[in-house]
Amino acid sequence: MKWNVHLTGPTYGYVFWSAESEFEVSLTWHLHVVTVGNRTIWQSPWVNGVCAVIAGTSDKYFTMQGVGTPVSASGQSEKAGSQASSSSDCSSLEVGNLATGEYTITRITGCSSQSLIIFPNQKQQTVAVGKSVVLTCQADAPDPALVTQPQWRDPKGLIIREAAAGTRPEIYTEPMPAKQLQLLYISSITTAMAGNYTCEATYTNMPLSASVILDTFVAITWTNANENQYATKGKDFKVMCEVTAEPAPSVDWFKEGTPIQTGDRYVIHANGLLINNVQESDDGTYTCRAVVIQTGELAERNIKLEVYTAPEMEEREQKVEIREGVSAAITCKARGKPPPKYSWIKASTRENLGTTSRFSVNENTGLLTFDRVEAGDYGKYICSAVNQAGHNETELEVEVLVPPKIFELFNTTSAENTEGRLECKATGRPAPQMSFRKLSNSERFLNGPNNDGRITIETSSHQTGDQMQSSVVITISKLNRTDDGLYECVAENEGGEARKNGHLTVQFRPSFEHMTNIPIWSWNSQPVNISCVAESIPNATIKWKFHEYDLVESPHVRIYGSGPISYVTVTPVDRSLYGVYKCIATNTLGEAEHNIQLREAFPPGPVVQARQETITATSVSFNIIGPAEELGPPILAFTAQYKENGNFDWNLAMNRTWSVNSPYIVENLRPMFTYDFRFAAVNQVGVGSWGAPVTVVMPRRSPPEQPKWRLNISSESLIHGRYADKYELQWRVPAHNGEPIDMYEVSYCPVLKVSGEWRVSAESDCVTEELKSYEAINYEVRGLHPDTRYRMHVRAHNVLGYSLPAQLYVQTALGVERSGFAPPQLLSSGAIIGLALAGVLICLIVVDLLLLCFRRQGVIAMICGKRVKKHSDDEAKLGSTRRAPPSPAPLPPPVKLAPTPTYIPTTPVDEKEPLKETGDDALKRNSSVEFDGRRVYATSGGTIIGKNSAV
Repeated sequence: MKWNVHLTGPTYGYVFWSAESEFEVSLTWHLHVVTVGNRTIWQSPWVNGVCAVIAGTSDKYFTMQGVGTPVSASGQSEKAGSQASSSSDCSSLEVGNLATGEYTITRITGCSSQSLIIFPNQKQQTVAVGKSVVLTCQADAPDPALVTQPQWRDPKGLIIREAAAGTRPEIYTEPMPAKQLQLLYISSITTAMAGNYTCEATYTNMPLSASVILDTFVAITWTNANENQYATKGKDFKVMCEVTAEPAPSVDWFKEGTPIQTGDRYVIHANGLLINNVQESDDGTYTCRAVVIQTGELAERNIKLEVYTAPEMEEREQKVEIREGVSAAITCKARGKPPPKYSWIKASTRENLGTTSRFSVNENTGLLTFDRVEAGDYGKYICSAVNQAGHNETELEVEVLVPPKIFELFNTTSAENTEGRLECKATGRPAPQMSFRKLSNSERFLNGPNNDGRITIETSSHQTGDQMQSSVVITISKLNRTDDGLYECVAENEGGEARKNGHLTVQFRPSFEHMTNIPIWSWNSQPVNISCVAESIPNATIKWKFHEYDLVESPHVRIYGSGPISYVTVTPVDRSLYGVYKCIATNTLGEAEHNIQLREAFPPGPVVQARQETITATSVSFNIIGPAEELGPPILAFTAQYKENGNFDWNLAMNRTWSVNSPYIVENLRPMFTYDFRFAAVNQVGVGSWGAPVTVVMPRRSPPEQPKWRLNISSESLIHGRYADKYELQWRVPAHNGEPIDMYEVSYCPVLKVSGEWRVSAESDCVTEELKSYEAINYEVRGLHPDTRYRMHVRAHNVLGYSLPAQLYVQTALGVERSGFAPPQLLSSGAIIGLALAGVLICLIVVDLLLLCFRRQGVIAMICGKRVKKHSDDEAKLGSTRRAPPSPAPLPPPVKLAPTPTYIPTTPVDEKEPLKETGDDALKRNSSVEFDGRRVYATSGGTIIGKNSAV
């Protein structure tokens, strides 16, 4: 707060107030000396009517305004000095006791002063060198407009001028009339600019002034103290921290907040911190702290030190393999800080691969990329790694894998019993491994002698340009015909393999090895083909001879072809054309001949013997011995006629025909009847005379015959099953012996083998099941135990009883026993097929009946229109009885043979077309009959030649 008081007093007087509160007192007095307590703070000459201001604060700083000389207060470091002088027309009012000299504030009056104030409002200011300074001089007067001629003076008393338009000198003034301000600008203060700066002005012709002292100092300045510095591992390094200040600063060092003292590894210098033998552990943040004790200035600089390490190559294989023709890459790795930069050069050419075509180098990762590798890229490569701490390099050998390529393998030809040779050459990198094998044999020939030294393999290799060339030679001495053929050359290396075939041709004289010596038959002047195929290299020419004379063509003899295949067509209209025809083949290595006999054919002679073998109530089998074959073609079939003993007319007999070596069985006979049989042989010419009569008495009706297993299995052998819980039984339908089979019985029991004999382990474990099906020929036994042996029986049944059992021993497989099996199928697959066929047959019969009723057409209409003898149901089955001719029926005329050639010539042969079969003289077809143990099956269209067929 501000107090305006009016005081009067003697020359010396005292003024007292409370110094604990902040206040400002405006005083009007007549005094010479002012004291506070026992302190003299102001003295002045006698001035009448002077306004003065005494200011006090709680910390007892005092300021005196008025005319006079400042005096240091007793016991204080503060100064009380004049800052301005002025005069005012203050009303005078004497207050207090003038005799005692004590002044008491009795009342407040309105008294104002006129002064200049400098902002910042400090008597003495300290500014850092290089800083900008602005001082503002402001008039504090009742009427500021009366303040005139404001100006600033420098420490030398020189007036400081205003800046010219467009300029900014180091020091200048700038007026602000609107606010009665005068500004002093110092753009960058220096030490020389320090001193007392005075602001002057005039107020109603009375001078006003105020001054301020500017002191300068040099602040802490970092002149060489980068915040990021880098050291190299293993070397000495000084962390630079140069600092300037005035007064001079003191410097301390810290690492991660821990003080550093000079020692073995650290030495503190004036311009930095020296670290001996830098290690990676020295990496971190260091603090350089500067302190100016005189000014109390403190500054810190954090310096991050990174310890660089020279590149150190990582271990890797010193040799790499890349493939020709593809892109490839190899890499080089080094440890270092900072991460190194990489470069690659090829040792042999010193090329910088980073600037070479087909190559690219990633300098950050060290990856060297080959675009389309070439064979010449093999060799040594140098990888260099460089960083600020140093460099390092490593050498790498690159092997280019060039897949083998076979460029030479020629076919060769050599004569039999001479030497043959094949040579194969290939290139590649590394050198290909070469070998030969005969294409028809999977095994390769070994290097060196093979086949008792008759075959030799030799290999070699040598450098050729950027690649290696290898060769292999196969030499075969004493060539034979089996050496002829393709030989595969194989070339292999790490890059791949190549294969190529070469042909070794073995020339040999004509041969008829594959020609047979079977006579050719003809009868009734039927034309025949006599063929001759000569094997030889080169191809042979063929000529024919008959009775040691050159064969000459005639109307009955025609020659087709002159080699290596030739045919002669002969029409033997008279017996003089029968005989030996000689085929003579000739080439450059020799000659060979082959005799072919043309013979006249006759029907076979009578059957030598027919003996009864197996008989049931309804069937009988025979063992037939046929006639000699010297006089005619081979026996193709046997035929039999049979009739009831009471019937003397063979024209009403039934017949059966079988192919040679098939079971000679007659079925569907009547039990307890007597039958007469006679037999004849059949060849290509016809049927021979009847002979070997046999009379057979059929036994009475009985239980069925014993079933036979489909596979040829011994009843005492042990069969190992494929499953752990089931086994499928399969058997043939046995003969029913006069009464139809109505069911099959299947039984199975667990067994053990004791002293070499099979014994049932427990009768209670035996299971018996019945199959109510005549057609059943298989059954799947389920619910078996794993790894258990069973005896299995199958018996056939008719109204007369059971047959003997078909027996089998089975051991189930190891496994897990299962449960929840599906029940066995009621019908076998054969029965299902039979039902389907029966349905189709019924549909056909219905259609045929409709045709009979409406159009008098169809099979039934045709049968009804003929007069035939009705037979019983048993005789109406397929292959059943039929009327036999009164005499042996003649077979078709002889076939005209056209043998298939066994050798195909390597060059086309111009020859005439051989004789072909025609519709009239082709072999006519007969029915073939097959017996499965129960019935006979007949098919038409097949020839009468076959092991298990009958005609």
